[in-house]
Amino acid sequence: MKNRTKTLGLVLIIILLVGSSFSNAYGLNIPEAPTEDIYVQDYASMLSKEVKDDMLKMSSVLKETTSAELVVVTIPSMDGRTIEEYALNLFRQWGIGDKDQRNGVLLLVTQEERETRIEVGYGLEGAINDAKAGAILDEMITHFQMDDYDGGIATAYSLLLNEILIEYDVDVDQIFEGVRSITPATLQEPILITDIFKIIGPLLLIIIGTMFVLSRIMGRNLFVLTALLFRNLLGGRYAGPTHRGPMGGGFGGGFPTGPGSPFGGSSHRSGPTIGRGGFGGGSSGGGGASRKW
Repeated sequence: MKNRTKTLGLVLIIILLVGSSFSNAYGLNIPEAPTEDIYVQDYASMLSKEVKDDMLKMSSVLKETTSAELVVVTIPSMDGRTIEEYALNLFRQWGIGDKDQRNGVLLLVTQEERETRIEVGYGLEGAINDAKAGAILDEMITHFQMDDYDGGIATAYSLLLNEILIEYDVDVDQIFEGVRSITPATLQEPILITDIFKIIGPLLLIIIGTMFVLSRIMGRNLFVLTALLFRNLLGGRYAGPTHRGPMGGGFGGGFPTGPGSPFGGSSHRSGPTIGRGGFGGGSSGGGGASRKW
C-alpha cells in the first residue's frame, strides 16, 4: 500500500513537471493578469511616464463610462511565438473587456521581433474592423520608423479610443479632460463613390451641354462621333505596328507579378486607485490586424 502511494505521488510529480515544460515550450506561460495599472503594462519600457499615466486615466474613465476596456501591453520578446497566438492567449487569459459584452481591445507591441497587433473582442468588431485596425497600426508604424515609440503608441491608442467613443456615442472631451501628452485623433475617411460624383458631376454636365450646343451649330451629332471614336480606339484601329522581339513575340503591356504588401495581416476617474482591480472577464475573437516595422 505504501509503495503504491509512493508510486502515485511520483507519477503526479512527473506529470506536473512535464506539463510545466510543455507549457513553457509552447508559449502558454502568459504573464499573470495584473491587479495594478491593469490598462497599461509596459514590460519593454517603451513608454514615457506621462503617456502611460494619461492612458491609465483615460482607460479608467472609458471603463466607467462604457464598460469597454482598452489595454496596451509592450513586451521584450515573444520567445518564438507568433504575434497572433500571443495576443489571443493574453487577451483571453486576462479576460479583457466585459464578460457579457466582450468589448475589450488589446494593443500589443513586441520589441525584439518588431511586430505589433490589435486584438478586438466580438462586441467591438463592428466599430474596429480589420481594415480600421490595420490603418491604425500603419499610423503607429510611421512613428516607429522614426524611433518614436512613445508617440506611435499614443497615436494608436488615441485612434482606437476614438472609434470606441463613436460606437458608444460618448463625447471625446469627457475622456480627454486634463490629458496633456495624448491628443484626440481620427482616421481619415475613405473617398466614397458619391463623393467622386459630387466632384465630376458638374464637369460632366458642362461637357454634355457644350457638345449638345456644338452639335446644333455644326449640324452633326457629336455624341455619335465621340462613341465611334472610342469604339475605334478600343478596337485598335488607330494603333501603330506591333514590335516583335527576336523570337517573334510581342511585348506585353501587363504589370509584373510578385508579392503584394510587405505586411502580414471598475476603476476610478482619478486618485491613487486608477487602474487597480481586475478585468471584466471578456474574450476575444472579433478580429484584428498585425504589422511589422
